[in-house]
Amino acid sequence: MQSWIGPLRSEEIEANMMKIELTEDTQKLSREIQSLTGENVNLCYQCRKCSIGCPAVYEMTLKPHEMMRAIQLGLEEEVFQSGTVWICLSCETCNTRCPQDINIVRVIDGLRELVMSGHVDYFNPHPEIPSMHRLFLKLVERYGRIYEMGLALILNLKMVDPFKDIDMAWPMLSRGKLKLLPHKSGGVEELRRVMSKIREIEGES
Repeated sequence: MQSWIGPLRSEEIEANMMKIELTEDTQKLSREIQSLTGENVNLCYQCRKCSIGCPAVYEMTLKPHEMMRAIQLGLEEEVFQSGTVWICLSCETCNTRCPQDINIVRVIDGLRELVMSGHVDYFNPHPEIPSMHRLFLKLVERYGRIYEMGLALILNLKMVDPFKDIDMAWPMLSRGKLKLLPHKSGGVEELRRVMSKIREIEGES
């Protein structure tokens, strides 16, 4: 369930980290993430390369390396109330920079799965982002690739702001970076079968 109390401040998070004693209970979150994603967050030794390279870090209350540490310490409230899991762009810069080869994007996806399960309270500073993820997948399933113009138009309509970023549209259209109409990929039927199988597996788990 989404909480509206807002994100915890960085000084509150740091203070909480100083009080933690590692127990079976505090290891629960890291083990749950490892079970979901196969990623061992306890390998992180806080080199901060993920945060230094992250293009969205300026928007985050809890930076990537701080999030990894909070998971190690079982600070569920700090992790889910920070809003970081929704700000991540999934660009995988953190993955390529991690000397421990931790797939941090997969860890964040695991945290999102826990949120969507409805078993944790969370804060989302951008409520439209989950809708964007669902719409993105629907368009990919329909056309076999992303239809950027359709994604932008539908999202803007959902936010009751149909002309948002319209000044960026013409330059992109004139350079061929944006297409007015969708183009269907040749492998769309195969992709649909794969996505259907994934839904079956998720339904069984």
